[in-house]
Amino acid sequence: MLIADLIHSCSNEKVAEAALCCLGGRFAENVNVAAREKGVSAGAFVVGVIHDFAHHADASTRESLREKIVSDDQPLLEGLRTLLEGALRESLMPGDAALVLAPIMRTNLAYSGQHLC
Repeated sequence: MLIADLIHSCSNEKVAEAALCCLGGRFAENVNVAAREKGVSAGAFVVGVIHDFAHHADASTRESLREKIVSDDQPLLEGLRTLLEGALRESLMPGDAALVLAPIMRTNLAYSGQHLC
């Protein structure tokens, strides 16, 4: 259910922008820079990453993400952060789903960040 909620919530550009704002700090700025480099808004960039995940992640990858975020205080934001980190790490444009998913699976979804919202 968490993964479905993440996909549903962050598939709206305005909601995606608000979620990115909640992540805040340098991380949000990095996403904004990546979006500008690709010629899209930050919200559109986030939506693209979410849609790529929704359409290309297999059950195992979805379950790995769910296991990583289920005990977090803010699981949807942590899930969003995890997916965006994969895109930023590879400097990818949404649409490169296989490459966005690869670093997530390679790092076994390991990230220890803090929420600013």
